Amino acid sequence: MHPQWGTDGARPPHDCEPMAGHAQSMMRRPGPATRRRLLAAVALALVLAACRAGNPLAVTYPRTIQEMVDAAPPGAVVSVPPGIYREQVTISKPLTLVGQPGAEIRGSDLWTAWTEAGGVWLGGTLPDFPHPKVACLPNSNGRCGWPEQVFVDGRPLFQVGGNPGPGQFAIDESRRVILGDDPAGHTVEVTTRQHWIMGAAAGVTIQGFTMRDAASSPQHGAIENDGYAGWTMRDNTLSDAAGAVVFLSGAPGLRVIHNDISRGGQEGLSLDDTAGTVVQDNHIHDNNTEEFDPSWEAGGAKITRSSGTVVGGNLVDGNFGAGLWFDIGCVSATVTGNRVHDNAGTGISYEVSHGGRLIGNAVWENGWGNPVAWGSAGILLSSADHTEVGGNVLAWNVSGITVLSQQRPDASPVVADFVHDNVIAATDDVSPGSRYALRWLEDYAGMLYRPASNNRGANNRYWYPTTTSATPRFRWTGDLTDLVAFNQTPGGRGGSYLSDQQKDQLLAAVGVPAVQESR
Repeated sequence: MHPQWGTDGARPPHDCEPMAGHAQSMMRRPGPATRRRLLAAVALALVLAACRAGNPLAVTYPRTIQEMVDAAPPGAVVSVPPGIYREQVTISKPLTLVGQPGAEIRGSDLWTAWTEAGGVWLGGTLPDFPHPKVACLPNSNGRCGWPEQVFVDGRPLFQVGGNPGPGQFAIDESRRVILGDDPAGHTVEVTTRQHWIMGAAAGVTIQGFTMRDAASSPQHGAIENDGYAGWTMRDNTLSDAAGAVVFLSGAPGLRVIHNDISRGGQEGLSLDDTAGTVVQDNHIHDNNTEEFDPSWEAGGAKITRSSGTVVGGNLVDGNFGAGLWFDIGCVSATVTGNRVHDNAGTGISYEVSHGGRLIGNAVWENGWGNPVAWGSAGILLSSADHTEVGGNVLAWNVSGITVLSQQRPDASPVVADFVHDNVIAATDDVSPGSRYALRWLEDYAGMLYRPASNNRGANNRYWYPTTTSATPRFRWTGDLTDLVAFNQTPGGRGGSYLSDQQKDQLLAAVGVPAVQESR
């Protein structure tokens, strides 16, 4: 199928498609330079110039990305011309796939054949996508488990289970798409594929593409390496997948660098069972659009069972759930230099994991999606051991830093956690939320507070509007309102209050607002 044509075979009216290779192949044909061939080459060159100038012309490009990949030798650099490619690509050899500016992969097709029926409009039949059992928010009516997508003029419609109204669509028992608005005069794109890229080889780099629209399953991605090592995702703009946007698993040497990852139905980035992965300088934002339960798995990035992961220099914001979430046996993660703000859940969570280093991050305005939850914090260590939290700047989160020891069968004893030299700014407003600056919390008679456990805090600095309080700001074995008393515990040694001027200077130095801006 042509890379831009819809399932009904109709040519879109305004897509400029790649054709430079086609023009060159015509001009290099052997044989006499007849007048007809010369005129054809000139005409194609004019069309190419018009496309590059942004004019709404459409021409035929004879190759899909899959054909380019299949024709390339191992180790090649495959340069993909500008255009919208509506296909799923499987990469079965080591190579570098580079999208020239304007190269897009979409998991949707253009649909133009609609029939009006009683105030709604009926379209074609969708593939039978998987509908696994998942955990949605109670008020979502199960829609987080529906992978179908419809876009009108680039804007997503809201899927409903009954008759659709304005701005909505539904799927009937025959898998037909039903629109609540008249599609006449609009561009309608319907997602028909689960993936943009699937791996079948190691040593793959994907760079420079825009990709959008995919019916990926929960806990799976529109891009997957399928367990192959040495994958690099670099300089891509990736959005609007029903499950995860990117899912990389089961391999060492993975790189996710300088990508814009957004509007994952469940989450932006998911890593599982990886070693030495680098997640650097990405913007991960506005994920969990389908209202998965964030306490199950949803938000910006979820990393599980991975060792030696380095997460640095990322901007993580606006996710409906946690910003960065390490869980289930992560070992020796380094989380540094990230800016994590305005996520509905915890900013950075290190859960049931070991040997982490959370150093030098700026974390603000997190946790307000559920401020009464114990996990609503800027940084949360949950049943984590041998983990260092140092030199971070935290402000205006529901709570600053929480170290939690829970009685759970998958957790090791909470020992050797060290929280030091952090700046924590908060207010005394406790409605809603707890507004602790630093608390060490245990839900059973465990080892958190025992001297032999070596859990400790040192030299943390705090700002509140006043230096006295009637409500708890700290916790070690019990709630404390007084900093002097907290400093006498192992969890609070050497703590001090900041002046207004010191607070403003420290927050400004890392670009954190001097006052709380949202809730």
